[in-house]
Amino acid sequence: MRTFDSFNYEDIHDLFKIKRNDTIPLLTEWTSAIDNSTPFEKENLQRLKKHLFKQILAWNEDELKIFFIGPLIELANLETDDFKPFSQRSLSAIVDSIEVGGRVDFMIAKGLRTAKPPYFCIHEYKQEIGSDGDPLGQVLIAMLASQVLNKKEFPILGAYILGRNWFFIVLENREYAVSMSYDATSEDIFQIFAILQKSKEIIQRYI
Repeated sequence: MRTFDSFNYEDIHDLFKIKRNDTIPLLTEWTSAIDNSTPFEKENLQRLKKHLFKQILAWNEDELKIFFIGPLIELANLETDDFKPFSQRSLSAIVDSIEVGGRVDFMIAKGLRTAKPPYFCIHEYKQEIGSDGDPLGQVLIAMLASQVLNKKEFPILGAYILGRNWFFIVLENREYAVSMSYDATSEDIFQIFAILQKSKEIIQRYI
């Protein structure tokens, strides 16, 4: 089995013949989410933003997850009666005759204790300094595996994070698009939060 972390962006294109588009309508809709955060949420987002700005060059990957990404995701409240978040769960599939697998940093999926095929993956939280690997390639292979496991023709949502910068991705069949970067140490944090919350509406539409 080939692990997710062994893939890079070029591998994905060469092996699986996927196409990158400038945009996909669903990505435009997703990233155009309206910020409806409450005063309580705004206060906490401001606190998280300031903490990230102060520590971003010092934190390692685990610290970034524990002190910023985890609290932000928890604040977004991504759990519903139909799906919920999971962290560090294994995922494997056969994509075009190649067996692939690995652990996914974060996913939204059905399941109580065991994650079912995911609808949304965040793979690769990387600190700002000294990061290695190819986060886009690694999230794309996790999304392709999710697509196979779902056995349905609906879009897969994804994201990867490089320090303060968040990138959102939509994969439809073998075409995908990547958003602009959103800087979580700026006012972009409110749009990141809105996009995370919008993911619930989009997932519910397709399942």
